[in-house]
Amino acid sequence: GGGGEPPPPPPAAAGELLFSLLGELRLDSHEPLLRELPSVAPGTTPCPADVGAAVDLRAFVGAVGASAAANPLLCILAERLSSSAVPSELDDESAYQLVHHCLLLDLVTRALAADPELAAAVYARARGTVHATEGWWRPLGIFELAKLKTVEMTLERFVEHRRAGNLPANFGHIGLPFNILEAVMQDLKLGFFTNAAAGLALSLASPGMGSAGAPGRGATLSGDRRRAVRMHMPLARQWRDLYVSWNLAFTTAYPDLPTRYGAPLLAPCVLGAPPEEFMFHRVLALHTHMCLYVLRRSSEHAARADEAQPTAAAAAAAVASSEVAQLASDERRRTLAALWGDINLDAAWRYERRLRLAPLVWAARLRFSSGMAARRVPYPASLILPPPARAERPRTKARGLRL
Repeated sequence: GGGGEPPPPPPAAAGELLFSLLGELRLDSHEPLLRELPSVAPGTTPCPADVGAAVDLRAFVGAVGASAAANPLLCILAERLSSSAVPSELDDESAYQLVHHCLLLDLVTRALAADPELAAAVYARARGTVHATEGWWRPLGIFELAKLKTVEMTLERFVEHRRAGNLPANFGHIGLPFNILEAVMQDLKLGFFTNAAAGLALSLASPGMGSAGAPGRGATLSGDRRRAVRMHMPLARQWRDLYVSWNLAFTTAYPDLPTRYGAPLLAPCVLGAPPEEFMFHRVLALHTHMCLYVLRRSSEHAARADEAQPTAAAAAAAVASSEVAQLASDERRRTLAALWGDINLDAAWRYERRLRLAPLVWAARLRFSSGMAARRVPYPASLILPPPARAERPRTKARGLRL
């Protein structure tokens, strides 16, 4: 009817929460960045309450959902989860924090992607904040340290080539596969073999590589003022969809909420980026997220060390803190890993077939005929991977292996 109450205004982002996240990175006083964030007075330096105040949270969550719905593998996962016994663990307060974390990554990444000089300044400031923190590296495992280093090296090259206005055609053809293999090794360490095997297909397809019937294309910079780094993957859209699903499955092993739910990937400017600019936006968002992650873990580690009076207790806390991944015996993680890993491995097999790669991914689905196979340890701790579910998958014999 015409006499009803007007609808409530759409929920706006909490500026103080976004500003506090910037404060953790020591970016809350970096005016060049603040002026690029949406506020009630565009183009001015916003006060804390105004940061992101112009953002409709409902619309932002809708944008995340729409970008995720465009990925067929995530749609398959959602359909299977709807009829599975995997419990939800996200309450309203956690969801609210997660949305704002994702929103901040989206806003900052958009600003850095649009301006090469701003990206260089923010990278230097965020990196400096991390490396100036005493003992920042102590609570991190080998994988996290290696990942941070490779992301920093990539961003330094982004800065160099965006400033110079040129980019080698072979940019990323070694670094990107190596970066993926880092996560594959971590999945193997945790015992999540199907997802690790899916990652192999991604690592075998390097930037600039051609696909069946289509020549490869080297890396380029966009012709506009952004000078965005563009890496052309073989069958780029399928590669991006598989990468997103594989990496989101990988990050579910982490105990902290933003990492576990893949916040750096779910930012709409990353998830919805054109395939050739996907990794450009991905790296920008990932570095911001990793800086927050490292600073928070360093703070938690320092607090735990202060509380532990005996030296032995402090040492034990340090060891526990370095174990950032959840145990593979967690029932929820095991169930989700089995479900999601199979989806990703099916997609990896189809991607290999279309790309006409040697079947190295299926060589990773090992069925040992040795005494190891007789152990019959329950998945995911077993080295025996689930047999192919599809009848058309090839059965091939290789030396020492039965596929």
